[in-house]
Amino acid sequence: MSAEVAIRMDTEDFLTPESDAALEAVLDALGRHGAAATFPLVAEKLRSWERRGRRHLVARLAGHAVGYHSNTHSVHPTIAEELAALPWAEARAAFAAREASGFAEVSAACGVPACWTQPGGNWTAAALPVLRGWGVPMEFSEGWNSYLDFGGLPCRYGGLLHWSPPVCAPKPFLSALPAAGGAALAQVRGALEAMPADGPPVCVVAHPTELCTSAFWDAVNFGGGRRPAPAEWRPAPLRPAAEAAAAADAFGRYVGELRAMGVRFVTARDFAARHPDRAPGTRLGGADVRGIAACARAEASWAVSGNLALSAAEVFAVLCSALGDGRADRVAVRPCDGPPAPCPEAACRPVDRADLRTAARWCDRFLEEHGHVPAAIPLGRGAVAPADFLAAAARAVLDPEAERVAVLPAVVAGERYVKAPDRLHWDWPVFAAGFAPTGLWLQARLQAWTLKPAPRAAAGPGAAPWRGAPVPVTGRRRHGRE
Repeated sequence: MSAEVAIRMDTEDFLTPESDAALEAVLDALGRHGAAATFPLVAEKLRSWERRGRRHLVARLAGHAVGYHSNTHSVHPTIAEELAALPWAEARAAFAAREASGFAEVSAACGVPACWTQPGGNWTAAALPVLRGWGVPMEFSEGWNSYLDFGGLPCRYGGLLHWSPPVCAPKPFLSALPAAGGAALAQVRGALEAMPADGPPVCVVAHPTELCTSAFWDAVNFGGGRRPAPAEWRPAPLRPAAEAAAAADAFGRYVGELRAMGVRFVTARDFAARHPDRAPGTRLGGADVRGIAACARAEASWAVSGNLALSAAEVFAVLCSALGDGRADRVAVRPCDGPPAPCPEAACRPVDRADLRTAARWCDRFLEEHGHVPAAIPLGRGAVAPADFLAAAARAVLDPEAERVAVLPAVVAGERYVKAPDRLHWDWPVFAAGFAPTGLWLQARLQAWTLKPAPRAAAGPGAAPWRGAPVPVTGRRRHGRE
């Protein structure tokens, strides 16, 4: 496979009219070199085109992948500010309520978005089941804003393909042009040289408005938690016209140099097509169920065989079905979310196999009704955490003659890939000082049940041995900045 570059251009500045011409300059540069990119689009930006008579910009995005970048981006309360204190179900409902109209407008103008890209530091797991229901296939984040660190590799999380690579460009990129053009190209060359043949693309992220402005539009208006009335919103300060033109020319040369390197430009739509999820509805035989159980007997782990990957939540559903009906030779994979609330602490204890099977049947019914892993599972005279139950169920499937099974503490393997709070960018300039949405981080850990690798479609069918969660190794040396 040839070297690949994924360019993402977040299209969001609805207050600076000159940013529309900057977008056209970016599109001109890409078009001259036959390069496609991903354009996450804010719905209010789309509305601004209607107000300014710039509707033709929608047509100009044809041939590229258009994503959804929220309804109003940085207007307070932002997504994270509204959802931070809400329980899981309420957070999902709040996201749907605030974003449904904007999503519908972008979809009507550009088709169902190819991806979701959160605005700035507004990363939240509660968005994903909503977007999944709206038909969005992918979350395209980046290393410095995502709550996940999967080593720069694609994974699946919350039922969507998730990619949050390190960004291989200055930050902010276009603002640093033309002076930074040579260094930016050198950064890409170094990343491509370090990339194995089957590695993911090198990722470049920028904002068209950077070509023409000297400060970000949202920091100017909403920085530090400021909430001016709409009548007080103002455009971002502009770069001198000659400097902006030179930056646009430099970006064109940059794209041309990338093309001269022989790279293939890929978009979110290309990436999602390359990593389909083959698990939902797949029917598993006895050998598969035992192989999956072997992956989960010590921890709540995903399980992968060839191009078939099951999250810990899907493993939970498979093993509950297999144990509950006493048969492990015909089980279908059911997608499901992680638990909505923290799980109880429980003491280690042995339980009768009959009680374990009764609990497995209860889980089976619960999954069918609610579509997510329960936070606690009734077992005998008490309740246990789902990770502890899953490991015990896996051991029971592997030893069908055992009449007693020990319930032991188990961890959720996917939690290892959720960043610690001190690595999260809650210092995004739009947030008020000290803003720390810890509740969103806790929800990200709970939904680690849904995390799993994202094999390529070209990988072989699920005939390889089943393997559980390793510590991920990045496809390249780290580059860019978090």
